[in-house]
Amino acid sequence: MASTSKCPYCGGVVRSDEQNCPHCGAANEKYVVDMPRTVFKPKTIDELKEYCAERGMPLLRMRFFIGEDYREAKAFGIYRDGRDVIVYKNKADGSRAIRYRGPDEEHAVNEIYLKLLDECHNRGIYPDGKPPEGSGSRSKKKRGSNAKTILTYVLCWILFLAFAVGIRSCGHSKDGYYSTGNGTVYYHYGSDWYYTYDDNSSGYWYEANSFPESNYTDYSLGDNWDSDWGVSDFKESSTWDAIQESERSDSSSSSDYDSWDSGGTDWDSDW
Repeated sequence: MASTSKCPYCGGVVRSDEQNCPHCGAANEKYVVDMPRTVFKPKTIDELKEYCAERGMPLLRMRFFIGEDYREAKAFGIYRDGRDVIVYKNKADGSRAIRYRGPDEEHAVNEIYLKLLDECHNRGIYPDGKPPEGSGSRSKKKRGSNAKTILTYVLCWILFLAFAVGIRSCGHSKDGYYSTGNGTVYYHYGSDWYYTYDDNSSGYWYEANSFPESNYTDYSLGDNWDSDWGVSDFKESSTWDAIQESERSDSSSSSDYDSWDSGGTDWDSDW
């Protein structure tokens, strides 16, 4: 699953599987090639639970009840009743449709597993790996039906690029060190500023509201730290460590399932 981080140039959110920032077009320094996920097809109820847990699926929000005989409306589920395994769907009116009842656990698990994938795919989520480019009737249909959405995205992206170029032409720049020459050195990171000074024995970098000069690019010291400045290296400071830890925490808490809406499911059909 892709993680997210802040673009160091515009501060926008960028996914690790995006080669460029979707907001300003800058190269994503944290881009990683999305390797195909090894397909793991669960065969038992316990394996299905493990499959969902590994992918961070919020099953309650998704309305899937694995190993539970859930009786409320709008639910998919599977559970064992004696020697039988039962796969069911509780419809919007509260009535239950039985998809399978029998002793074949692998078959029963496959039934609800495929339904789980179908619900994910309908929302553009692929826990079983990304769909092949240009293949599959579902993918072609989706591309055709979303032509307007794609065009809108392209236009928005062009506007973002134009906006970013405008910002740069007004004197804004990328991350790096800056100083007005008074012994205080600033570091620009994303949309934030930090500073330290030459007699600061702690080496700590403090958060600043802004750079003291509006045309700060004229005061650039470059991207790389130089010991001749008499201050500590920002990327070796505890401040930098705290920023990175915060970003890792933000990334790990994000999920493709955060926007899941069970209202997108056809709850009136039998399956």
